[in-house]
Amino acid sequence: MDRIQLGQEWPHKLLAWFDQNRRDLPWREGRPRNPYYVWVSEIMLQQTQVKTVIPYFDRFIERFPTVQDLAEAPEEEVMKLWAGLGYYSRARNLHKCAKEVQCRFNGSFPIELSDLESLPGIGVSTAAAIRSAATDEPCAILDGNVKRVLARHGMIGKGLTPRETENLLWADARSKTPLKEGRTYAQAVMDLGATVCIRTKPLCALCPVNQDCKAFQTDSQLEFPVKKVRAPVPEEILNLAVYTDGNEVYLLRKSERYWKGLWTLPQLRDEEAEQSEEVLPAIEHRLTHLLLRIYPVRLPIPAKIPAAWKAFTKEQIKTEALPTPIRKLLLEVL
Repeated sequence: MDRIQLGQEWPHKLLAWFDQNRRDLPWREGRPRNPYYVWVSEIMLQQTQVKTVIPYFDRFIERFPTVQDLAEAPEEEVMKLWAGLGYYSRARNLHKCAKEVQCRFNGSFPIELSDLESLPGIGVSTAAAIRSAATDEPCAILDGNVKRVLARHGMIGKGLTPRETENLLWADARSKTPLKEGRTYAQAVMDLGATVCIRTKPLCALCPVNQDCKAFQTDSQLEFPVKKVRAPVPEEILNLAVYTDGNEVYLLRKSERYWKGLWTLPQLRDEEAEQSEEVLPAIEHRLTHLLLRIYPVRLPIPAKIPAAWKAFTKEQIKTEALPTPIRKLLLEVL
């Protein structure tokens, strides 16, 4: 079968499969789709599963039903609603982008690719997903799920540099995108990667394009996408103080690096941590490019409270913007 015939059959198979297996997701409501909803969902879905995103998306849209509402909200409130979803730079970029939309586009979310790609946090694939959903135009997309589908189907990536692989995947994505039903096709290929062509234990028997999938034919699905050679992840030790009387705990808002804008525990020097009589269980927490080894200790509340500290009760800890490992620790301590 030559490439032109394959390109013609591919979308028909996917669209037929999607017609029987489409998922009802909150950001897919309405025709045309609300580009603001699609944008929020696309950012939330980066590195995060759909089942995790849905309740966050619902709460986020309930509080910020329009991009203007998001732009005018204080960052603290945005971070509070994002807390627990991880990758917090996404929330800061989302807020920054909303402000830019408010300023440059008078609060009307753009749908032109050039406008979308000019906004912070929106790359080529995200811009295409937004435009396709809003207009039904054919726009090739290449998110993580689609990359996995195409890399396995064509066995793309072995012996190539990351840039060469990316270029080939984009070319493949464009060649397979049909001229009609752009919105439905984009949803279909993303859903195929999210529900069938999954990272581990792919459900190949259910795949509508398994007959011409090269990885399936050679039983090499798990070899694709080709994994990048990663450098060792650096580690950082955090000695953290749990200043509490059993009812409240004192936190401060982090102003730099990871967890920026979130409430967390004050940090101690090594000699200060060694003076504590109550050492709490150590925590290992993996960030994208850093492994945190957290050593918390319980300490009495000092007589003089720094101005930057704020007291939180257990109920407040449940809803405020805290890093997930810190929230979990404090809910066990209080």
